[in-house]
Amino acid sequence: MKTLVLGIGSPVMCDDAVGLRTLQELAKLELKDVDLQEACTSGLDLIEVMLDYDRVIIVDAILHAGHRPGTVMVLKPEAFSDTVHGVNPHEANIATTIELGKTLEPNRFPKEIMFVAVEVNDVFTVTDVMTPEIEAALPDAVETILGIIKTA
Repeated sequence: MKTLVLGIGSPVMCDDAVGLRTLQELAKLELKDVDLQEACTSGLDLIEVMLDYDRVIIVDAILHAGHRPGTVMVLKPEAFSDTVHGVNPHEANIATTIELGKTLEPNRFPKEIMFVAVEVNDVFTVTDVMTPEIEAALPDAVETILGIIKTA
C-alpha cells in the first residue's frame, strides 16, 4: 500500500508547526514504503499532492476541539464536513477538497484518508517554538501514525 504522511502547518506560527514537527520525527525512523511531505498550504492545492497514493495520513493542528492541549486524535474526513472554509475564507475546506479530488481524479485519488489532529494552544503567535504541551505530544503523534501505518 502506497502511503503518504502529509504534515500541514506553518513553521513560524507557534503550535501550527505540529504537523511539520511530527514529520521531522518520523523522518528519523527511515520508514519504508511511506512518503513524507510537508505542506504549508491547505485547500484545493492539496488535491495534487495526494494523487496516486492509496492512503494519506494528514497531520495537523486543531484548535478549540474541546480537548486538553496536546491531545492526539484520529479523525476521518467526515469530521470536517461542517466546516465552511479553511483558515482563509477564500479556501475550500478539507472536506470539500477531498470530495472534489474524488470527483476530478477518481482513479488517482486515495481511497483512504485519515487525520491525526493535535489539539493546540496557540496558532497565532509568530514564533518557531511550540508550547510545552504540544512539544510533549510529538511522541504520541508519531506513535499514533505508526499504529495507522501498521494496520495496512
